[in-house]
Amino acid sequence: MRRLWLLLFATIFLVSCSAREIDIADAPRGFADWLFHNGKIITVDRTFSIQQSLAIKDGLIVAVGSNAAVRTWRGPKTREIDLAGRAMIPGLIDAHMQATAAGSNWDSELHWERLNSLADGLQLIAAASKRQSPGSWIVVGGGWVPTQFAERRFPTRAELDSIAPKHPVYIQYLRQGALLNSAGLVAAGITDKTANPAGGKFEKDRSGQLTGWLQGVAAWEHAYGKIPKLPPDRIAENLRNCFRELNRLGVTGVVDLHTAGVSFMHRRILSDMARARSLTLRLSYFVAANGPGDEVEQRRAILEEVRAFESSDLFRFAGFAETAPGGIDASDLFTNPKDNVLDTAAQERFRRVLRFFAQSDSSFRLHTLDAPAQQLLDIMEQLHQETPFKQQKITFAHFEDATAASIERIKKLGGGIAVQNRLALTGERTVETWGDQRARNAPPLRAMIQSGVPLGAGTDGFGASNYSPMLSLWWLVTGKTVAGTRLREPQQNLTRAEALRLYTIGSAWFSADEKRRGSLEAGKLADLAVLNADFLTVPEDQIPHLESLLTMVGGRIVYAARPFAQLVAP
Repeated sequence: MRRLWLLLFATIFLVSCSAREIDIADAPRGFADWLFHNGKIITVDRTFSIQQSLAIKDGLIVAVGSNAAVRTWRGPKTREIDLAGRAMIPGLIDAHMQATAAGSNWDSELHWERLNSLADGLQLIAAASKRQSPGSWIVVGGGWVPTQFAERRFPTRAELDSIAPKHPVYIQYLRQGALLNSAGLVAAGITDKTANPAGGKFEKDRSGQLTGWLQGVAAWEHAYGKIPKLPPDRIAENLRNCFRELNRLGVTGVVDLHTAGVSFMHRRILSDMARARSLTLRLSYFVAANGPGDEVEQRRAILEEVRAFESSDLFRFAGFAETAPGGIDASDLFTNPKDNVLDTAAQERFRRVLRFFAQSDSSFRLHTLDAPAQQLLDIMEQLHQETPFKQQKITFAHFEDATAASIERIKKLGGGIAVQNRLALTGERTVETWGDQRARNAPPLRAMIQSGVPLGAGTDGFGASNYSPMLSLWWLVTGKTVAGTRLREPQQNLTRAEALRLYTIGSAWFSADEKRRGSLEAGKLADLAVLNADFLTVPEDQIPHLESLLTMVGGRIVYAARPFAQLVAP
């Protein structure tokens, strides 16, 4: 009998240990709301363990482990899902994206990011011209490059005139420029006699005629500002549809950059969506101060403004966004990095702003390349002696040409680096200006990993790059561009496990959420995605085509496709 009791005790002990369950004192009482079994649960925990089953109750993961162990959470009202061997990953978190800026016009614009031919892009414009009333703008968003097309070229003003002569057409190209047709030039008030704006150019051919190309931010903003803005109710609808597209790709969280064009109104809309639980992403937002005025007072006013919005697990203020030369515009990748330095006035401006951040315990992120980053680090190290940077998150974004010395200095200050996929689109042109060796080691992913600095991944979508996390994961692993060039040195590429870690718990660090989400562990928020194929084993050329079949945020289904579509109420 004693031997039987020992055997029974050992069996219970092994079963309980095989499931990663939260302590009973912290566990929600009762049975699970959801129970997934027969899956490949890629937990991204400390050991990157693979499990079979996962249980959710009240928006939290309560158990992860074997089918037998997690089955103890099954109750009469538990909804069970047989994954049939499919891979589940933690919900992806984009560590750097302009989701609100792009999402506000999502349905009003055409999207070329997933196209393989320019002909298909022109066909979308032609179809829109038949669908829309004459005189209305046709707009193409900017996260595409001509090297993704079979034709390997840009469209022309003449082509746009031939397919949409009665509509002003605006085609954004990254953040470098935009192409208008003839009707678009008229609607924007641009003639061959219009003076170029400071920092921009209305391109002309050798005969002095406008080509339709607007080069530089100042030039394309001149035209983009003429496009009618949507009312708040339409903006909310556009945001919902944009976020659903991200959910389709397994995204459950975004570090959102609120730069020019994103206002108090947009934040009010998002706050209302969060309160109504209609927000399908967790948005941690950084605000950039825009316009003239005292730098510190502008940022102090932003701190006052954001207090008007209820902070929640879906929508909350994360800090400030600042830009150094070379940090925001992809065209800066096509100049010599050594040219992107801070003059004396800029250094003093940053000193005032960074001192305010230290004194107010505000988190902040710096869009930068290495040359200005070294100058900023000089300032930050000096300020750190006066008023130490404490718990705030310090982020260096973009930073494709980071040096080992700068990486180490960031680590010592307690900062992190958010990597984006800009070079997946523009790598070939970067070789021309940076030189082969520098471009092939950009960004120095292996050095960053080995340094131990907090590291996250994202896209810088939508206008400056392609918004797909799957394209970004593919680029991190292969070093390829969308043109098919294997640009990055192989030793700088990441393993698939490393890349996935960056895009989940790595990115969670940048909104101080690494203890709450980013991995599939008991006690964490139930943010997850079930993929149509296994990211860890699918052929590398199929990674960009991965998508989610089922996406959850806090145990709530925010996207479902076959065979899980029936789980969503019609």
